[in-house]
Amino acid sequence: MNKLLFILLFAFSAIGIYGCSQKENFSNDEKKQFTEIITASGEMIGIIDNHKEIERFVNQLDIESWNDMEQLPEDIDLVYSYISYEVIDEPIFLPDGIPLVHMSTLELYISDKGEYIIRDYDQEIETIARISEKAGRFLNAPEDLELNKNITAKDILDGWGLDFYVPNSDIEKIDDIENAQYYQGKTSFTEKELRKTSKEQKIQFYGADKSTLLNEIDDISEIAQYLNGLALDQWEYADNAPTPGEVECQIVRFMLSRDNKKELKEMDTQILYKSDGNYYIEEIIPGEYSDRGEFITHYQVSEEIAKYILSYLELSLG
Repeated sequence: MNKLLFILLFAFSAIGIYGCSQKENFSNDEKKQFTEIITASGEMIGIIDNHKEIERFVNQLDIESWNDMEQLPEDIDLVYSYISYEVIDEPIFLPDGIPLVHMSTLELYISDKGEYIIRDYDQEIETIARISEKAGRFLNAPEDLELNKNITAKDILDGWGLDFYVPNSDIEKIDDIENAQYYQGKTSFTEKELRKTSKEQKIQFYGADKSTLLNEIDDISEIAQYLNGLALDQWEYADNAPTPGEVECQIVRFMLSRDNKKELKEMDTQILYKSDGNYYIEEIIPGEYSDRGEFITHYQVSEEIAKYILSYLELSLG
């Protein structure tokens, strides 16, 4: 899966087992997911596989109180690792239509001063933070959780019979995300797949700012046609992209969130702009879908793709 789709997945899924926002109601009854708890010595304590217990686990993390740190301090000891697995089954992110397993790890450390520190990571994203004493005491007492000790992570994964979305690799040994073994392939969107992701969707097209709506599409088949024309596999990460100056247009996508199946919510905004003859897209994922705040990514796109996007501004509403 290319990096662009990972960013989109981060927004639309928006509910990783513990990498989710507490600003949204947790509603995951149909998701296949569990968390394995392991001691620093490698002993398996148990499995959290009850959805109600997963909800309690997430709430007790007190994510909004986390204070980010640049790196782990030296005077700390690893206590527990919480390794979480979730099936990614949204068709929009699965070019082959086959669900994959996403794996992430939360490590709990205690410093010599008694401070609680976590390292929360997967193959793409890492967060190191000092957490509250309440959250730290909770993570330091896994025996108080409702655990399943009659099954192992391998048993569950074997039962799922799925490949990993993120390979089971040591992130410290793979600092370059270009080496991550993601699915590579041409993305194709179909009406059927999009409806499985969200039965209702719409995309709005604005000019340089959001004061004037120039076009809107809410027919799923038309949305699929638009997304296919974006040629996402040709977008290139632009970490050193210039700040948006000459803005061409803004595109806002709305979908039904998992916790509210009746209300369309803004899930993603893309700002197309031009700088020194090159076209760039700044993609903004609202902070309410990330415990790490607003998520911004930059891409460089071809003139052909830019003109394709701009062609939708020429269509009249109706």
